[in-house]
Amino acid sequence: MFFQWLYHSTGLEIFDGRLFRAGIAALTSIILVLTLMPKYIRVLQNLDATSDLDKHSNTKSPPIMGGILLVLVVILVSIFTAKMNGYSISTLVILFLFSSVGAFDDIAKVKTKRLIQQGKIKAANYMSKADGLSSSLRLTLYFLFSVVVAIFCYKFIPDLRANLTVPFFPISVLQIQLPNWIFVGFMAFVIAATANGTNFTDGLDSLVSVPILTSMVFVGLVAYVSGNFIFSTYLHVPYLPGCDELFIIAMAIAGALLAYLWFNSPPAEIYMGDAGSVGFGATIGIMFILVQAGLFLPIIGVIIIAEAFSVIFQISWFKITRKITGTGQRLFLCAPLHHHYQKKWKDKYPHTPLLNSKIAWRMHLISIFALIIGMIIFFGIR
Repeated sequence: MFFQWLYHSTGLEIFDGRLFRAGIAALTSIILVLTLMPKYIRVLQNLDATSDLDKHSNTKSPPIMGGILLVLVVILVSIFTAKMNGYSISTLVILFLFSSVGAFDDIAKVKTKRLIQQGKIKAANYMSKADGLSSSLRLTLYFLFSVVVAIFCYKFIPDLRANLTVPFFPISVLQIQLPNWIFVGFMAFVIAATANGTNFTDGLDSLVSVPILTSMVFVGLVAYVSGNFIFSTYLHVPYLPGCDELFIIAMAIAGALLAYLWFNSPPAEIYMGDAGSVGFGATIGIMFILVQAGLFLPIIGVIIIAEAFSVIFQISWFKITRKITGTGQRLFLCAPLHHHYQKKWKDKYPHTPLLNSKIAWRMHLISIFALIIGMIIFFGIR
């Protein structure tokens, strides 16, 4: 909005340019996070905002709730640099609502840890009491938020169509058109699924940051092209006027996460927590749907999807085999997937920090490979 005011006040075209505003958004996010995060970390350390149960441990865990600062920076920068239309408002609302749920759980973890240290509850009950909201209530809120925002999108985004771009096919040959009520359900499912997936992925230093970054790069470029009639026509992608404002938001998120990696790279000084992972995961989901690239999410977000499905398959297989044989069996040594490799490779890499870095970096490379493949399919092959 600030740049809209500058454009109308000065008449300078540069203040209305998407690329300029996206660059300013990314740069401002980087500067703000690099400047504020050290002070924020000290505040959280003074508040003992960690999930570490051992109060007298010589090696203190980094504080959680780093995502709260990241989300606030992204929302503030986006409001200043992006135009507020149906696309940008719905995305920022989803980011705020889902991050709020995650922040509530982060605060509950810290509160529960303090009660254990005070002897008011037992450490054995930590996992069952750590989350402020039950899983069923969280999922209910996820779907409720998603449905409300989906209805908002239909009302305030002109010519929004319930279409899905199919990988390998140009829109003139094949494009899936969903009935409105199915599209609303599909949007709610994708948003909730990616929110949970990124939450599961946030288990090792820097692990969740790179998949979010690559997702933002992809969906930001798609939004920029889709919002330009000439580019979208040339590349045979849906023309969606106004959706290029998502490019600015995507770059604001990318900039914040790049700066966050400065502090979250191994050994991490701070963790993102549920406020960040759930909020950014939901944002990935809605942005992919709004630019009609929902079917590309399993390609670009392969790590997020793999982490989520490893948990689903592990729980489902255990319940099925326990019902059939009386003894539950596991598909993975542990879930989510990165914990499976922690156990599988522990003898090969007995030094835990080295093992965790090996797992994280290999998953980072997979995310980058997936980004390249997805861009080739979306912009090239079709």
